[in-house]
Amino acid sequence: MAVLKLSLFSNNFPDFFIIDHDGLADIAKIETEEDRRNATFQWTGPSLVNFGGTGMLVRAVTPPGFCLRIATFDNFRIHSKFFTGITDPQVKAEVIEESTYVIEPAKIDPNQASFRSVKFPDRFIRHRNFALFAEPVVTPSELQSACFRIASPLHPEEF
Repeated sequence: MAVLKLSLFSNNFPDFFIIDHDGLADIAKIETEEDRRNATFQWTGPSLVNFGGTGMLVRAVTPPGFCLRIATFDNFRIHSKFFTGITDPQVKAEVIEESTYVIEPAKIDPNQASFRSVKFPDRFIRHRNFALFAEPVVTPSELQSACFRIASPLHPEEF
């Protein structure tokens, strides 16, 4: 299977990309080479072209082994979590479950993508005040904030 590297930018703030900011996921403008690295992910699902597959959004550059996880202990904020080194199988399974999403056509723009939680199927990755959360989306504003455009990886090099 090919490595599916990508960057994701907000549909309603096109200069703002999903980025891992030292353990918290946000949307932000890309200003430095470090930002480019922190905004490059790997989709572990089968395809980015066909909606409906499940997978995880994992950092595609150094440091490896971090995924975007729903932190239920932090009001469903999206955190970056190191998961590859977890040795307790039960804890690792929980982290993977809280980090697995279905890629779907965004309801506000079906040509773009939304990421619905597998564990919490009523919740989508969305931005609120430039921070990422997993929340239900109903209003047009909420639907817009859960809509992301898939872009070429901002940092195309390997680890």
